Amino acid sequence: MNNITGFFLTLVAGASVGFSMWPLKWVRTLKWENFWLLYAIFSLIVVPFGLAFAVLPHLGAAYASLTLHQILQPLLLGILWGFAQLGAGICVHRLGLAVSGAVVNGVAAAFGTIIPLISLHRDMTLAISGLLILIGTGLMLTGAGFCGWSGYLREAEARQQDHGAGFGQEQTAMRQVSVANSTYLLTLGIAAGSGIFASLLNIALAYGDDILKSAQGHGAQVSWAPFAVWPIALLGGSVANIAYSVYLLNKNKTWRRFKDLSFKEVMNPFFAACLWMAGIALYSSGTTFLGSLGISIGFGVFMITMIISGQLAGLMTGEWRFMKPGTYRSFALGVAILVLAVLTIGTSKYLQK
Repeated sequence: MNNITGFFLTLVAGASVGFSMWPLKWVRTLKWENFWLLYAIFSLIVVPFGLAFAVLPHLGAAYASLTLHQILQPLLLGILWGFAQLGAGICVHRLGLAVSGAVVNGVAAAFGTIIPLISLHRDMTLAISGLLILIGTGLMLTGAGFCGWSGYLREAEARQQDHGAGFGQEQTAMRQVSVANSTYLLTLGIAAGSGIFASLLNIALAYGDDILKSAQGHGAQVSWAPFAVWPIALLGGSVANIAYSVYLLNKNKTWRRFKDLSFKEVMNPFFAACLWMAGIALYSSGTTFLGSLGISIGFGVFMITMIISGQLAGLMTGEWRFMKPGTYRSFALGVAILVLAVLTIGTSKYLQK
C-alpha cells in the first residue's frame, strides 16, 4: 500500500510541476525578466518558507539545533541548482514548454536517478532492480533526445512558414523572433547543462538526513519532514535567478513595466510558484513511502511525469499548431519512450529484494 501511495504522489507531483510554467503564457504586460523575478521570489523564498513553517512544528528550533556545516551543504547545493532553474526558465522562454521540458528534465532525470543509486545504494547497482533503473535512465535520455529533435524540426518549419518562433504576439513573455540553427543548438546545450545541475536538488534531499532527523525530533511527521530541506536549498537557488532577472531588468529597461502591474499579472507567477512548490512537496513526501530506493525511483518517475506533462502543456497551448503532421513523429516516439522509462523504473521497485 505504501508503494502505491508513494508512486501516486510522485505522479501527481510531476504533473503539477510539468504544468507549472503554463502561466508564463498568460502574461500580457510583463516581459520574461519581470515574470521571472516575481516567480523566483514566490517559488524559491515565499512559498517554501510559508509551507514549511505552516506544517512543521517548532521548525525554528529544529534549524537552530543544526551545525553550520549541516545547513551549508544543502544551501551550497541549492546555489548550484539555481543555475539549472535559471537555465530552465531561459529555455522555456526561447524553446517553449514541450521541448525545454523534455531536454532539461530528461537529462536531470538521468543524473538525478543514477547519482543517488550509485552513491547511496552501490551494492544494488548490479541487482535486478538496479539494472532496471539504469535501463530506465538510458530510455530517459533517448526519449529526451527524440523530443529535442522534434523541436529542431519545429523551429525549421516555423522559419520556412514565417511564423516567427511560433508563439502568439500576445504572449509578451515568450520569444517572438525565430532563431538560427546554431542558436537553437546552443539553447539545447543550455538545456542539457541545466538538466545536469538540476539533479543537485535531488542530491540536496538525499543528503539532508540531518535536517530531516532534526525536524522529526521536533515533532514533524515522517512524510512531511522533507519540507524542512526545501527552504534552505531553495534559498540558495534564488541567488542566481534573482540576480539574472535584475540584470535583464536593468539592461532592457523593463522595470517600468511593473508600474502597470495588475492583480492578474501578479497572480500568474504566484500561481506558477504554487504549482511548482506543490509538486516539489508532494514528491519529497512520496519518496518516504518508496523505501530505501525511494529517492532514485521517485525522482525518475517524478521527472518523467514532468516531461510528459510539459509535452501536453505545449500541445494544449498551440506550440505545434503550424507544424506538418510528420513533425510529430519524433515527438510521439520520444513521449512513448519516456512512458516506457516510467514503467521500467516503476517495475524495479517491485522486483527489489
